[in-house]
Amino acid sequence: MTRPDYILRGDCVSTSLCKSDKILFTGTEEGSVKVYDTEVMRPTSSWQAHDAQVMQLVQSRSGLLSQGREGAISLWKDGRRLKTTKVESTGFCSFDIADNDRHCYVGLDERAKICCLDIDTFETIRTILPSDSNKRGLCWSLKAKENLLYLGFESGDLVVFDTRLHTRQLLDLKLHNEIITAMDVRGDQVITASPDNTIKVTSIVGVPRTNEEIPAPSDTSCPVQGQTLHTIPMKCQGTSRVAVREDNRLLAASGWDGGLRLFSRKKYNFLALVPAHDPEAICDMTLDNNHVICSGRDKKISFWTFY
Repeated sequence: MTRPDYILRGDCVSTSLCKSDKILFTGTEEGSVKVYDTEVMRPTSSWQAHDAQVMQLVQSRSGLLSQGREGAISLWKDGRRLKTTKVESTGFCSFDIADNDRHCYVGLDERAKICCLDIDTFETIRTILPSDSNKRGLCWSLKAKENLLYLGFESGDLVVFDTRLHTRQLLDLKLHNEIITAMDVRGDQVITASPDNTIKVTSIVGVPRTNEEIPAPSDTSCPVQGQTLHTIPMKCQGTSRVAVREDNRLLAASGWDGGLRLFSRKKYNFLALVPAHDPEAICDMTLDNNHVICSGRDKKISFWTFY
């Protein structure tokens, strides 16, 4: 049986992970951030960051960004809070950063609405609202990549926006029968997961590549199209995370049953099922070169190597 390279055992549940060089940042269910040196696998520091569960940790050029379930977003440097703001977020949709670490996109606790924050000032630049917002429910997952914002909704819809110049809705696809709980983007492909027991790989083509190609707001025509390339059946009721390795050869999916499932990216063939954690949901997962790091509700963080 495949065994982890190392297991970190803690006294609390790690609900978010962020790997930066040889440092691993973990956010806990109690609202603290813990820092580990992955060369010696030992904690080096910790601090109380939020009044509720830490949902997301992202390393930006300005420092470490954290998001708490109470709605606060904070910027940290060496454990010192540089700035903070509070938004009426959903409490389950993790933010993402884009545009050379300048903007942070957050799902709001209002039908389908997203806000864009300036990371330097923490001021709201704009809000984004897709068409037919009343029919979509709340945003459950989002990704910002190369001037595009991908939104996964309670209705199972994927909506894509171009965030350059004027924010424009490019695409609206019904991908799943239930909530889109997890998402990753590689090139022109978006990978989505849902409790409907499927992972879908969808190709997005026709996206304007330059500012000159972006249609005017009055132009209702749109050449962008989406096509589902692969539907991967899952034998577990729900997926908490999906992630593609940087070399684009491996897709990892963490299930609500505590299992880590691996697929080849070439044809999406199933490769392995790794019982990474006790039969409970894997809280978070991150890929770092050939390594997969998982945290579970069993208060463990596991490190795995796959080639």
